[in-house]
Amino acid sequence: MSDAHTIHRSEAPSRTPPPGETTETKGEVQAKQGTDKPRGMPVVLIVSTVGAAVALWIIWATFFG
Repeated sequence: MSDAHTIHRSEAPSRTPPPGETTETKGEVQAKQGTDKPRGMPVVLIVSTVGAAVALWIIWATFFG
């Protein structure tokens, strides 16, 4: 790979504006995006826990039953 195709971290574009530059103010809804709790997480945790317990019981019953 040639040097023209490599990008070093110092050359990567930055998301932070330079000092002194004014930035666009976001509304409260835009600023909070991505901070809300996942809605289906309790269901996923319960189903996966029950599924793991059933799988372990089947394995235990198969080998030691």
